[in-house]
Amino acid sequence: MLIAKAAKNIQAVSVTVPSATEKPDQGTSVKQTNENIGLFAVVFISSLILGFILGKYQSNRYKKQREQQMTQILKKFENLKNQQKMMSNTEEQISIERKKQIEMLERIWNKLE
Repeated sequence: MLIAKAAKNIQAVSVTVPSATEKPDQGTSVKQTNENIGLFAVVFISSLILGFILGKYQSNRYKKQREQQMTQILKKFENLKNQQKMMSNTEEQISIERKKQIEMLERIWNKLE
């Protein structure tokens, strides 16, 4: 019984094998290969061009950011420089005022003697 079912299944399946003398149309396969190579070349060149454009855009953007950062750093530097000048000026004024106070105290002390 099992052999009979297997025999029926074998009869139902038909397999076609191309003979060695039959060659597929080589013209269409070469044409498809050329089309595939052409498509690959177009995609490759397009990606190169797109990469170049995006690279230039990003380079310009970072260049602008660097310029902005440099101006901010220079402004901070100038502010610190001005603050230092102001501090030195106030220290000079304080030292001058202290000298005046010391002189006044010396005069008062000398008068008391």
